[in-house]
Amino acid sequence: MVFRIKQWESKYIRDFCVVKEREISEEDAYRKLAAMYYDYVSTNGIEPFVITYGRGQGFCVNANSHVGVIVYDDITLCIDSMIPELTLGKILYLQSQAEEVTSDSTTRKLLTQQLADEEGISAVDYYIISLLNAVENIKQNGMISELQNKSDVLPKIAGKLNTSEQIKKHPAFDAYHVEKTEISYDIPINSVIKTALKKARELSQIEWVLPIIADAEDYFRAVSYDKQPDVEEFPKVTEYTTIRRDDYEKALLFSKYILFGFDPLDGENEGFFPEFMLDMNRVFEYYVTVGLKKLFKEGFEYKKEFTLGVGPEDIPIDKKNIELDGFYSKDGVSIVVDTKNKYKRVIDKPDSDFMASNPDIFQQYYYASRVGAGDIILVYPSGKSRNAPLASYKLNFKGNKPVDMYLWGLQITSTPRENKNALIRLAEYMEQIAQKKAATDNLSNNNVGEKELT
Repeated sequence: MVFRIKQWESKYIRDFCVVKEREISEEDAYRKLAAMYYDYVSTNGIEPFVITYGRGQGFCVNANSHVGVIVYDDITLCIDSMIPELTLGKILYLQSQAEEVTSDSTTRKLLTQQLADEEGISAVDYYIISLLNAVENIKQNGMISELQNKSDVLPKIAGKLNTSEQIKKHPAFDAYHVEKTEISYDIPINSVIKTALKKARELSQIEWVLPIIADAEDYFRAVSYDKQPDVEEFPKVTEYTTIRRDDYEKALLFSKYILFGFDPLDGENEGFFPEFMLDMNRVFEYYVTVGLKKLFKEGFEYKKEFTLGVGPEDIPIDKKNIELDGFYSKDGVSIVVDTKNKYKRVIDKPDSDFMASNPDIFQQYYYASRVGAGDIILVYPSGKSRNAPLASYKLNFKGNKPVDMYLWGLQITSTPRENKNALIRLAEYMEQIAQKKAATDNLSNNNVGEKELT
């Protein structure tokens, strides 16, 4: 049974289709969802939804910023993106673009450059690209292996002599039966990744990606293919290492999608739901800020920390710092950038009526005042291409520095090329703001100098 809800949506249990159609009673649905909640939170430390009591309407499921699929017993909860046309494949692609990668390999550069030129990309290729990115990280960190005992017959002793086999088969000692401990990469987690790469080569509709897949397969040359991967016994990273390996976790997740279906609801086997959970607040924030950092090359920082600045002197207070999503500073002009994953606010109102919430305005105005910035840009996710802000305001409070606030809707639902162009337009607009402010400041300084000279 599948329970579906949208990100940030609140839905009474009685309003889920499976309850309306009497596949399950409201009471049983509540018990199963509550058990799912406690199991998932205790196991993963993530709270993707909460259950509240709505009095006369019964219990209510309240989703938050996460999207994904949770499976518990015989029920599946699907939390869909609140943004129309933002499919799971596109979300995973956004996440891959949001990662700050320390290794800038030739393969990764090629993937980035080629994707930027793609007019369109199919659903399965999103997973293939994501898998290839994960394999690049595995190359950087090293493949997981395990020690295995291997029996062999050699012309001389190399390892531990197997006495019973020796006496039984070569009592003349003209050859030696030995046992050796060797490092082996031919383990299930590597086998399923290699098998997924093989299937990706058969499924991909992008010609230029085929050599990259072949190269990734070659990296696993010491590994055999898994002839019949079993979804019920899919290998886990924790079975082979206690070290955290996010690269392997991602590679195995994408391998599942490629091997068993490209969509958790409409795959080759509808009974199979690969579990995943992504915090879209985090994905969107890093997609914007990491992307801007790559575009600007210099002058832009993300996760910039400042102390509170609570008195005449800036006293640092332990664990009470402010953290800016993004901070652009060049030629004496500073811009605070903050991401707001609040798509519903964008589509509910026409651009002319769009307004930031009061808490957002107060918070960002303080940030700007704290760092001496004259401009703030709040970036919202959007499905529409724009060349100008949704709205702009002048925040002129008596006794404080005037600050201009801009609200920008960033397109993230289109092709990789169009999404990148949308990010470029935001960066260009920021540069225009900085250039105008710099020119205005220079003009003001010149006027002051002329008055003093007179």
